[in-house]
Amino acid sequence: MQEGIRLTQSGNDAEALLYFDRALELRRRLPTEMPIHAYGLAACWLNRAEAFTRLGPAHHEQALRAYDEALALLGPLPLRDDARFAKRLAIAHQNRALVLAAQNPPATADAIADLVDAITVLEHAEAMDAPEREYLLAVVWMNLANIQVSENTVESDLAAGEAARRALELVKAHEQEDAEAAEAGLKARHVLSHIAARRLSVQAVRETVMAEVHDATDLADEGLELVREWERRGIDRFRSLASDLFRFGARVYAYYQPHFLHEFVSEQLDPRQSWDPYVQSHEMQDAAREIVLLLPTSSSQNK
Repeated sequence: MQEGIRLTQSGNDAEALLYFDRALELRRRLPTEMPIHAYGLAACWLNRAEAFTRLGPAHHEQALRAYDEALALLGPLPLRDDARFAKRLAIAHQNRALVLAAQNPPATADAIADLVDAITVLEHAEAMDAPEREYLLAVVWMNLANIQVSENTVESDLAAGEAARRALELVKAHEQEDAEAAEAGLKARHVLSHIAARRLSVQAVRETVMAEVHDATDLADEGLELVREWERRGIDRFRSLASDLFRFGARVYAYYQPHFLHEFVSEQLDPRQSWDPYVQSHEMQDAAREIVLLLPTSSSQNK
């Protein structure tokens, strides 16, 4: 198992499968009526599933079969007895859902069902460490939001918005000190920005539109402020999310509060508020070139 994991970490998934198969052969000889042996055998299947997933869509069916074998072993385990059992079961449901969602066409209903199962497991996983359980719950809620928003209906957008806000609530208190929590929160805001953009595009005449505009600009401002904070610490992995939030925020300001647009753009491109490599990154500069077209002519000339 360890050699297979080492090979996957170096990108040799096909070779790693040979080691996972050998581990599977050995662990099948152990009595699975003992929970720890069933858990170990399930881990073999999950490692195989993840390796097949990384090998690409042609191997997704094999990945799904491996997940099914793992879930059959993990489901009957006494989840309250060992925190690892519930954690592994929830992650198995989540990762299986992601494979289903990546199919063409995606098996959306089945993917959502797996994510709901993962949430149910985690919500009852009292044996798990609370911060870890909350983080995993946030990631599952965020993935559920991502899948729901892809359906592009009023009903799915409502469900996706609720899921994304649940994810955000779970990590918001930890975003400043934990990069993983920050990533989950930023991805939740990314989903919410897509929903807000769609809602605003069809609700411009509604009386409630300005409340939604304020909510949308808060999403962009908070997310970008969080990215700048992590950039000041040398963490640059959030730039793609930041550039999308930058574009989204600029469009909302341009259409609904144009008097704030120049201030918003200037704040994002001010290296004194983060650091120069972030401002000069291709992600932010590409976004800036698109956004400058939204600025009033006089502002563009002054810029």
